[in-house]
Amino acid sequence: MLRIPSVSLFVLAALTACGGSSSGSVTGLTGPQQVTIVDSGQNVGSLRLPSNLRAVAGSDYETDPTRMWVRDDSMDTLETVNMILDMLSQTNYADQTNQGVYRCLVEEDERNEGGGERGQTGPVYEEWVVESTRANNAAPQIVKFWVDQDEAMGSEVEAIIYGLMTIEAEPSADQPLGDFTLQFKSLPASEAPTSTNYFFQGYLRTIDRNDGLTEVEFYMWEGDPDGAVPAGEMHIRERVHVVGNPDDDSGHAYSEYKRVANSMPGIGSWTEQAEYQMQFNSDYVALMDVTNGNTIDVKDRNDFDTYVYRYGLYDNVTEARIDQLSGFPIEDASGNYGWAGFHGIWFPEDVSVTNGMTVYRRSYSTDTLTPYTVVVVPGRLEKRTRSSITLGDIVDEDMQMFDPSAGTEIMVRYTGTDFLHVANRSGNSWTSIAPVSIAGSFTTGEWLHFWSHARGSVEFTWPATLNNSVPAYVWSSQTINADSAELAAGNLTLNGYFQMLKSDITSNQANFVGAETPYLPDATGVAAGNQTYVFDKTTLMLTLGGNDVNFLEGVTATSGPGMHGLHCGPLFENALASFNDIPTETTTYNWNIGANEWNQLRTLKDSAGAYVAFTPPLRFNYTHSEVGSAFDGRSFYLEWDGTNLHGMPYNEDPNDNRWYPAFNIPTSTTLTENSNTYKVKQLEGEQIMVSVGDPNSVFAAQGFDLSSPLSAPTSDPWEDPAIGSRPTVTDPPIYVGGVIQSDS
Repeated sequence: MLRIPSVSLFVLAALTACGGSSSGSVTGLTGPQQVTIVDSGQNVGSLRLPSNLRAVAGSDYETDPTRMWVRDDSMDTLETVNMILDMLSQTNYADQTNQGVYRCLVEEDERNEGGGERGQTGPVYEEWVVESTRANNAAPQIVKFWVDQDEAMGSEVEAIIYGLMTIEAEPSADQPLGDFTLQFKSLPASEAPTSTNYFFQGYLRTIDRNDGLTEVEFYMWEGDPDGAVPAGEMHIRERVHVVGNPDDDSGHAYSEYKRVANSMPGIGSWTEQAEYQMQFNSDYVALMDVTNGNTIDVKDRNDFDTYVYRYGLYDNVTEARIDQLSGFPIEDASGNYGWAGFHGIWFPEDVSVTNGMTVYRRSYSTDTLTPYTVVVVPGRLEKRTRSSITLGDIVDEDMQMFDPSAGTEIMVRYTGTDFLHVANRSGNSWTSIAPVSIAGSFTTGEWLHFWSHARGSVEFTWPATLNNSVPAYVWSSQTINADSAELAAGNLTLNGYFQMLKSDITSNQANFVGAETPYLPDATGVAAGNQTYVFDKTTLMLTLGGNDVNFLEGVTATSGPGMHGLHCGPLFENALASFNDIPTETTTYNWNIGANEWNQLRTLKDSAGAYVAFTPPLRFNYTHSEVGSAFDGRSFYLEWDGTNLHGMPYNEDPNDNRWYPAFNIPTSTTLTENSNTYKVKQLEGEQIMVSVGDPNSVFAAQGFDLSSPLSAPTSDPWEDPAIGSRPTVTDPPIYVGGVIQSDS
C-alpha cells in the first residue's frame, strides 16, 4: 500500500469548521466531522494544496477539505459515532441555521463493506429530518435530528435515531474538537419517543478544562454485556476517554468495547471485546492491551498505511466541483420520499414499489407536484458496450463466477499463469479454500463471464495459451425500455449461444435441485444448440418460443445463486457466423431476472407516457501508475455518480473482515470523458499506524508510563435528547448525498 503524508484530524477540524450561511445576521457553527483518539505524526498546518496542484484560487478543488482519520483496533469504539458525525455533515446543518425543519437523503456509509465497487445498483439512502437553530451569535448551535433506519443492532426492526448536538464553540487550535455535546438514542420506530425500550443510547462530549489540556468522552451502550444476555438479544458497551495536550501532541487515552450476542437471528452467539490504556507523544502511541494480560504494543505515528475511501471530481479548467446526480427525489402518495435515477428507484424498505403506482416530483420553486408512473418489470434487459483490458490487468483480483456443475457461485483468481478456485459461497458469506487450479475445466474458444466488485462484468474467450496478453472485456450498461432506439422498429430479436436461460423456469430449476438447472446447454456451434430470443416491446420481457424467460408464477429461489438473480447472456443482435467473431462484437445484451431490485426494470413514465431519460454516470479509463505496486500499469474503468468515484478494486482482510481499497488515486490525477477533462482530489480516508519492531525498548526509551490508568467513562453524563417526535415535513429533501437540490 502506498504510504503518503497524513492530514491531522484535529488540525483539519479546526481549519474547516468556519461556520455557515444562515438567516439574518446569525452565523451557524459547525462541529467535528470525525473524532479520533490520535492522528498520525505527519501533521499539516494548512488546507491549501501545494502550488503545483492548484490553479484557481478559492476554487472548490482548492478549498474542499481532505479528512484522514487514524484507525486501530483500540479505536474501534468510535466507529458508530463517527458514522453519525460523517452522515450528519451531509445535512449541511450550519447552512440551514434558523431555516426551519428540513429533510435530507443521506447516503449510507459503506466504507467497510467494499464500498468502491461499481455503482451499478445506485446509492442507498437514509432519510434524515433536521432542525438547526441558534438564537444569536453568542448562543450555542442546537442541532436536532431524526434518522429513519431499516434495521438496528442486527435486527430487522425499523428504528429511529434521535440526536441532539449542542455546539458552544467550533474547533480551533486550542480546542481541536471545539466545545460540543452530542446525545443520541435509538428506538424501534413503533415506540413513542419517550420510550425506554432502547436499541442503544450514548453521548460524545468535550469537557471544559482550565489547564490548557483538551478532554473528550464517548460512551454508548445497550443492556449489560457483563451480565446474562437474553436469547435473541445483543448487549454492547463502547467507551473512550482522551486527555491531550495540543501544544506538544501528547496525552493519555482509555478505550473499551464489549459486544455479546446470544442466539441472534442470522448472527448467532458470539462475544468480542477489547480494552486498552494508551499514552502518546508526537511520534509514538503506546497501547497496553488490558484484555490480553496487559501486553504492550507501540505504533509509529510517522509510519502508516493510508486508504482513501472518497474522492472529489472537478472541472480541470475552472476547478468547480462536479455535482452530477443522475436522478431526482420522488415521493409516494403517503409522503414517503425516495429517489429515481439512472440505476432505478429507491425507497425505504417499508415502502412497496409496485408497477403502475403514482409517485411525484415536487418543485422547489413553486411547491407543485408533477406525477409520474412507476414501471416495474420482473426482469431487465441491458445493452452493454465493451471496453478492452487484458488478463494482465486482473492478476490476483478475486472474481465471482457461476459453476454450473456445482450449481453455485465460486470465487476465482487469475495468477498470471493459472486460474484458481479460491473460495465458495454459502448464503451471503464466502469460505476460503486451499487454491485449486480449474484451468483444465475450460475449452479453447469458450466464452467466460465473471463478476468483479471493482470492474463489474469481466468476460473473455478462453485462449489456447493462457497469458497476460489475452484480450478481456469490461462493460458499461444501459437499460433498455420501450422508448429506446433499439425498439424503434418493434420487437428486438437476439441470438444466444452461452449461458442461455430457459423460459418458464420451475422451482427445481430455480433452486438447482438434483441435476436440474435453469440453463440450457451451451451451443456447440453457431448453428448447433443456439437459441433465438425475442424482447417484447409491449411487455418488456425476453421471450423464448413465445414464453417469458422468467420464473413461473409463484416460483422463488430460496437457495443457491438464484437468490441473487439469474442472468442470460451474452446475447447478440446479429447472428454469429463463427465463434471466432465474438472478440469483434463491441455490443451485447444481458437479461436479468430475480426478486431483487437490481434484477428488475424499475423506472418512471411521465404524463405523456414517455420514459424518463436519466443522465448516465461519467465513465473514465484510468491506468494506475505506482512503481512497486502490483497494480502499476493496470487499466480500470471508473464511474462518477455525482458524489462517489467507483471502480477501484477492494480486498477483504480475513483478520478483521473489513474491505480496503487496493490502491489510492493520487490527488491531481486527470480523467478524460469524451472531450472533457476532470481532476481528482482525495477527500476522505483512514490511516493505520504500523507497529514498531521492538515495542518494549521503544516504550522505555520514550519514557511512557501506564501505571496510572485513565478512568473509564460511565453512563452518568448521558441525557435523553428529549427532542420529541419526528416532525412532519412535506417539503422535498433539500440535500441528497450532501448535494443541494433544485428544480434542475
